[in-house]
Amino acid sequence: MIRRILLGLGGLEAQDACYTESATQMAIELALRHGASLTGVTVADLRHVQRLGPVPIGGGSAAADLRHHRVEQMHERVEAAIDHFHQACRDAAIAYEVRREERREPFDYLTSLARYHDLTVLGLRGLFEFGVEGESHYDPVSSLVRLITGGVRPMIASGETHRKIRRVLVAYSGSNESAKTMRRFAQLGLWPEATIRIAAFGPDHERRQRHLQHAASYFADHGVEVELEYQPTDPREGVLQVAHEWSADLVVMGNSNRTLMARRVLGDTMIEAIRRSDLPLFLSQ
Repeated sequence: MIRRILLGLGGLEAQDACYTESATQMAIELALRHGASLTGVTVADLRHVQRLGPVPIGGGSAAADLRHHRVEQMHERVEAAIDHFHQACRDAAIAYEVRREERREPFDYLTSLARYHDLTVLGLRGLFEFGVEGESHYDPVSSLVRLITGGVRPMIASGETHRKIRRVLVAYSGSNESAKTMRRFAQLGLWPEATIRIAAFGPDHERRQRHLQHAASYFADHGVEVELEYQPTDPREGVLQVAHEWSADLVVMGNSNRTLMARRVLGDTMIEAIRRSDLPLFLSQ
């Protein structure tokens, strides 16, 4: 049951890719579908915006003016993001609230709010970035590691453009974490009308087929018939290839155990997907 959805907001004018608009559309669609309320959150790190580096002798006044300009610009961009969120929620006639913070650790704040929400939606790129010179730029993999290790789950990391979720690819390795993610997705029933395909990758055909059959049986007990696919290819390349060939709209992924921090939390396959994907990802470690 989904009753509260948390939405991380970035700036609409952030440089490079910022996926706030697609994340907002997805969150609103889910809120309408499940009768949920939305909480939109912005966090501005003014410490980084005000950092200028060495200031030459006699340049103190100009430096102060520049810091003031950056702070004002950050406030304007934050307000623009909030105004956009306000309008989108009003147009959809859904219940919502806004949380805005100025602090050094935006991910800690998002983690604290996620404890009291059923689902977190955020953009795969540009979270808490507002297009102001000097602000922090967050690596997508590092960001998700921090959120997942902080207990933010389940979450959907949206792609650049919003899409209707009609086809869902579940990448299943048979690991405990992969199984947890698969089960959580099945239990939530976010898009009950979507076609679901479970795909297994890698060598050992017989073992992968057993994994697929067990997964299909689990979904069947939740009233969902699924399609199955096996590919002997490396999942780091195969998951997104299969997703695009099948025209998937969402990829469900867990992890596999590794020794390094990011790989231990996310797994090599998920890291590749986060870095390369233009599709939304459902994550629930």
